[in-house]
Amino acid sequence: MATQAIPDLASFQAFFTGEFEARTPEIEVTDRIPEELLRRTAEVGALKLTIPQEWGGFGMPALDYLPYLEASAMGPGAGRMLVHVTNGLWRPLVQFGRPEQQQIAAEMASGEACVAFALTEKSGGPGRDLHTRAELSGSTWRVSGEKHLITFADRADWFILFTRTDEAGGLTALLIPRDTPGFEIDATQATMGLHGTGHAWLRYDGMEVDDAYRLGEIGKGLDVVRSFLQYSILSLSTCMVGLSQRALDEAVAYAKRRRTFGRPVAERQGTQAHIADMEADITAGRALVRWLAAAYDAGEDIEARAAATKLFCLNMVGRVTDHALRVHGGYGYTKDAPIERIYRDARGFWFEEGTQEIQQLVVARDVLTRE
Repeated sequence: MATQAIPDLASFQAFFTGEFEARTPEIEVTDRIPEELLRRTAEVGALKLTIPQEWGGFGMPALDYLPYLEASAMGPGAGRMLVHVTNGLWRPLVQFGRPEQQQIAAEMASGEACVAFALTEKSGGPGRDLHTRAELSGSTWRVSGEKHLITFADRADWFILFTRTDEAGGLTALLIPRDTPGFEIDATQATMGLHGTGHAWLRYDGMEVDDAYRLGEIGKGLDVVRSFLQYSILSLSTCMVGLSQRALDEAVAYAKRRRTFGRPVAERQGTQAHIADMEADITAGRALVRWLAAAYDAGEDIEARAAATKLFCLNMVGRVTDHALRVHGGYGYTKDAPIERIYRDARGFWFEEGTQEIQQLVVARDVLTRE
């Protein structure tokens, strides 16, 4: 069988802004990605861009991968989520998993398996504030608690579930099969945007899980978290650049079409100011994420730089989508305008992998402790 070639970037972007986006009305109503569209996403190679070649992927370094992720983010939020999550969650499996757990990475590359990252809780934060508890008796863990807003929980085959396993706040990761007895998946969490991403509650009370499903060492779950989150923050910042670029493109196209008093609104100074500010923001954000990707590929510690990059991009995507909506005027507030969905999807970034306030704390701590 011939090895699949890395997709051409232009056709890759065209898939997400064309074929994938054409299903947006259906996804917005059903809040699910159609099965045939999931298959097509796998067929174009979108799910294996960074997965190592030994597991059936292309093995792209971050600098080569980011333009593809940015391109996917120019389409619907569900599409970029598929690319972002799948090209990230193989990392904890390969780095910390047993051979049978590592093999799931190959299934992710082909689209045969979906993995969800289950850390977020409504009632507590990570570490010693995590409310999900697990106790080991012999070779069996008894797990109780709940998670919420778990992406793709509606369709995931496996869940990387983080539990608190000692009073000092130590975490342990468990790789939970979907059909585990006592594991309730409640996919009723409707969100403002990012429709089709299957956010759900997870509930379990005394659920029994064999220790063979543990991912990594007992009490070292934070290492498993970090193996995904550093990549994820870099990727989210890239997605913010892609979505912002799409917002600018929509604003420019509309400004050229829309005429008032006999002239396109693109010729008006106020509109041009909005467009200039958007372009400056996007250019700066793109430069930041490429700089961060180079450091990531070099194996450098990027925690503080990743937080600074995400902090800038969070503010950037907010400003850009605000400007784009204003360029569209009242039409942009209707569901006939693509910017309406883009605006809603952008607000999801506020809560993915750490809020703006968390990024500010990380950056400030780094600055204040420098010698």
